[in-house]
Amino acid sequence: MQCKKIMSLFAAVLTAAYCAVPSAMAVEVVSEETAVTGEIAVAEFSNVSVLEEYRDWSQMDPRWSETPMGGTTIRSSGCLLTSLAIMAVHSGSIDSTAMTNMGITSIEQFNPGVLANAYTNANGFSYDGAIASWGTINTIIPNITFGADRYFQNTEKSAVAEEINALMAEGWHIIARVNNGGYHWVYIESAGADGSITMCDPAFDTHNLYEAYPNGLQGEFWMLKGTNAPHASVEDNAPLKVEIASMPDRTIFQFGEELDLTGGTVTVSGKDEEKGSWSQTVDMVTSDLITVDTSAYDALTPGKYEIVITAEAGDDKAEVSFEAEVLQSIGEHYVSAEESTAVYSEQGKGEVVYNLRNGDVINIVKVVDGYGFVASIDISGWVDMKYLKKTEAHLHAKGDINNDGNVDKYDLSLLNSFLQQKEQLPNGISVLTAVQLYAADINGDGMTDLNDVREYLTIV
Repeated sequence: MQCKKIMSLFAAVLTAAYCAVPSAMAVEVVSEETAVTGEIAVAEFSNVSVLEEYRDWSQMDPRWSETPMGGTTIRSSGCLLTSLAIMAVHSGSIDSTAMTNMGITSIEQFNPGVLANAYTNANGFSYDGAIASWGTINTIIPNITFGADRYFQNTEKSAVAEEINALMAEGWHIIARVNNGGYHWVYIESAGADGSITMCDPAFDTHNLYEAYPNGLQGEFWMLKGTNAPHASVEDNAPLKVEIASMPDRTIFQFGEELDLTGGTVTVSGKDEEKGSWSQTVDMVTSDLITVDTSAYDALTPGKYEIVITAEAGDDKAEVSFEAEVLQSIGEHYVSAEESTAVYSEQGKGEVVYNLRNGDVINIVKVVDGYGFVASIDISGWVDMKYLKKTEAHLHAKGDINNDGNVDKYDLSLLNSFLQQKEQLPNGISVLTAVQLYAADINGDGMTDLNDVREYLTIV
């Protein structure tokens, strides 16, 4: 990355309080270079996946370098924060909960700036940009657990490498301070049998630790665990992976509503010999890259249902799932079926207590296995909920029974029909809904009767 390359030219004069940052001379050169190539640099990364570039993330990157950290910025003090961001991606720890916590909807939106903002929102920085609490990362990204802040027991290369490998074998990710005379942190990817150490450094392009820092590690290190172990990283674990990038606009539905996955996306990633590591975020509804199993969902039975999303590539298969919920549907409903709908003494069987007509309004007091219970002085029984629809909740203007914006003869006709059938229909059944009855009470005396008819006649 351009900023890291410029920074390496001035390695001899790096200074830091919490991270190695460029000297005044280096900053001037970086600023001058950014002024000329900044627009191109941003464009260069616009089509690059996070999963492809995260190993080279730099605290100097103009996309997030000026993001605040307490009283400082990522540019000045963000090496540990950037290393944490690298670890989060490398360990595959960013799930839908973490994305919600950070205010993003896709892994492709994640970067050190996003993590810094999340820390700020959690009061996670001291004024000088230091991370105030080790445990804050777990509140932001629940799949990451802080283990300890320790010191290596050895200084000799091969011995340090052995310590690192022993920790990684236990599943620990390591972020360590380098011995550069300051407080600069890097993420450790691996350690070789020859004592070599591979790193991701927020300051240098090279991944060879001893090439950038001949004196090796300072001694202090953080140990953390994530979703995957260090050697089962996002690039090296199972060839195929599917994660929810953004949840559907709705996951809670009223009784009888069909499942709607609009707004839902998933990120499918993998690795092959031709393309190397790849990642693609696709729509749950339209993509051919995935299959969505909604067979468990039952709109007529309240409860929670698992929606399973599967991605397949050759012999590889990966799944992810989430829950959709159907709510109990009690309250006022109207009969939507054209044919008569029976009210039974038992659920779907037994004596026919009453036959409802299209448009009849009833009150459901409970729902069991797709049947709603109707209870009144005259009627007590069960009706199949698939023939009912929930009535509207918003009030109509006084007099406007049909809610067409006018108070006219059509409203008067509805009122007359209600009054004629009121004496004929059993208690608990009506031809007008509650909001329509409110509108029909045009004189506002709390009753819907002939006095309202007289009031209508003066208007229409």
